[in-house]
Amino acid sequence: MASADWKDTLRKVKVAPVREELITEDEFLSLDEMVPVEKDALQRTLRCTISEMEELFRENRWEDILSVAYPLEEKLPELAQSGLDTEIRAKVAFALGQLARFDDAIKELSLCVEKEPDRFLYHSSLAYTAYNSLYAASNKEIFLRGQPRLERIALAHEHFKKAQQLRPDGITNFYREGMLFKQIENKTEKSIALFEAAVHNWDKMDEGLRKNRTQERKNYIKTLYHLASALLERDLPNKALRFLKRCLDEDKKTEYIACIYKYFALGKVHFQLNEFAKAKDALDFAATCQKGDQPADFVYELLARTFLAMGDIQHAADTIKQVPENKRRPYYRWTEADVLCARKDFPGARRVLLLSLERDNRSRHKALIRLARIEYLGRDFRRSMKYARAAADFFREKWGGFLDDAVFWQALNAYRLHDHKLALELAKDLKERNPRYPKLGTLLAGLSRYSNEGIRKET
Repeated sequence: MASADWKDTLRKVKVAPVREELITEDEFLSLDEMVPVEKDALQRTLRCTISEMEELFRENRWEDILSVAYPLEEKLPELAQSGLDTEIRAKVAFALGQLARFDDAIKELSLCVEKEPDRFLYHSSLAYTAYNSLYAASNKEIFLRGQPRLERIALAHEHFKKAQQLRPDGITNFYREGMLFKQIENKTEKSIALFEAAVHNWDKMDEGLRKNRTQERKNYIKTLYHLASALLERDLPNKALRFLKRCLDEDKKTEYIACIYKYFALGKVHFQLNEFAKAKDALDFAATCQKGDQPADFVYELLARTFLAMGDIQHAADTIKQVPENKRRPYYRWTEADVLCARKDFPGARRVLLLSLERDNRSRHKALIRLARIEYLGRDFRRSMKYARAAADFFREKWGGFLDDAVFWQALNAYRLHDHKLALELAKDLKERNPRYPKLGTLLAGLSRYSNEGIRKET
């Protein structure tokens, strides 16, 4: 319509008086909106506040963000009462999370979820904040144990599930819930299906969609890495290798995962496949990828074990020396002791293992079992029994579980000490739980001539 036309149209409009009885409000227009002074003011406040916060976000000024809008009931009470508060609360929650104020962040996001129960962003943010707080607790940045920790885990799972329902084609929330199972709860088995779902969702995307989801691509690559790790833990190294190779290929340019970790993982897969030469090559390369203060002791530990598997004791011993003695963590000490045993230096191995016990409150049973083996080889069955029993007690108290190795070495030492009744009880218990335990059949064969009625026990 030309500019002159609209004027002509207006001249032809017959203006009739508005009859008050015909005035009707509906969902599209209310009487209040005819004079929207108050709502316009709130919208201006909202827009200005969000713009100010986004400026501060770009500079990571978390405390300044809180000074603008937290607590909302005090800083911006009119917005807090208006129902227009969720977007600001979500941004405040992110800043609180960055400052490790997770409880406060969760309160803000819980209000957002309550007001907008079908908003994907709020469920995803709440799940991530709960998940992040659990990582902070694992790193001893905050205190979170016992029932509060269990409740926090349940909260994360609840909102990861809701976010996945609202966006079933996503990557990140499947990846993060997988990590919750694998890294926080130590339930690797349950993580695999979630990691596989994330990979499947990425594989379904066309190139255009992938380009628009950069953050999702980063988490897809991380998923490949952790899926390979989880599969390896389940003794599926061939399947793990397929996903790890995809990770290496996809991450060539971006390096979302540091080179040292990827090639260490490759070495670990080849080691489990008994491909020791390939494992050595991958680990040698991983060691060259070390940057600055980045730790590399885990690479040297596995490399030493690889040399042991290849029968190259000297190179294993030389590799152990790559880490100064005062920086050798307990797991490194176990392999150091294995190298010393390979050199028949049993007193040296015993010394190293006893030192490791002083620093280890997590996996002490592994050193104790090695000590039991050393004492058994030296025919000190009573001392060997003592170490095996200590390993069983530690594992039960720490992890609430049944330690196969500890039971076997107790049974074997009882057999050597002619306590055949105890030996048979322990061996049968182990057979029920792990009938394929190495050399259990040999022990049971040795005990087979003793019937329940005729068991001999020497005092």
